[in-house]
Amino acid sequence: MRFDTHRISAFLVHELQSARPLLEVTEDGGDLIRVRLMSGETVSIYLIESPITVYEIKGIVEANTAAGVYTLFILWSDLFLPIEGSRYRPDDWMATLLALGQDKIYGFDPYGGEKLIFPVYFEGDGLERSIRYGKPINVTRLNCTFVHAQSSHMDGVWRMADFETRAAHERAVQRYPLRAYYDLLGIHYKASRETVKRAYRRLARKYHPDVNQTPEAHHRMQQINDAYKRIMRELGKH
Repeated sequence: MRFDTHRISAFLVHELQSARPLLEVTEDGGDLIRVRLMSGETVSIYLIESPITVYEIKGIVEANTAAGVYTLFILWSDLFLPIEGSRYRPDDWMATLLALGQDKIYGFDPYGGEKLIFPVYFEGDGLERSIRYGKPINVTRLNCTFVHAQSSHMDGVWRMADFETRAAHERAVQRYPLRAYYDLLGIHYKASRETVKRAYRRLARKYHPDVNQTPEAHHRMQQINDAYKRIMRELGKH
């Protein structure tokens, strides 16, 4: 692990620990930091300072999701991320991260003064994207969510984390009240009826009492059923 990455890791751990008891760092491995939220979720944060492949990304996310752990990647911006304001066509590994990050990748800059960790937005619908750097994030605002990624390498619902504020998420839910239910199913809030059905069946195969008898699964299945009924009821009105 390079000294520069160690500096970012130390900064990140310090900031996260300052948010106790809302957050607690349970493991400080330098380029791998594990955090437990007061709500019970566990997040694994990976500081990426060397090339990463699609195979590695897929393996990490699949293993974490299966273990009930949420994943967050932060990349050394100067080494891996395009220049701000440029037009850029993502490689396969970067396109995979964008599918998981919903067109956003977090970067770190050990030489950036106060701008140490920040979001990098890949905007546009074509193969080439416009690159925009966001403002420095508040690292204590970890947010866990289910992401429905649709790409050639990552197709499914995965546990991912980001630094979106819960307040921002709540404002989005207020603008579109059903969004919380779509999030629970791990799909976009404008998903089609068939996508909703596929997401429900996928989750039911994992949490239905016939295949999963843990107390957590029982509660989760109740939430899934409620979300599915509410979404389908609303779709039936249109």
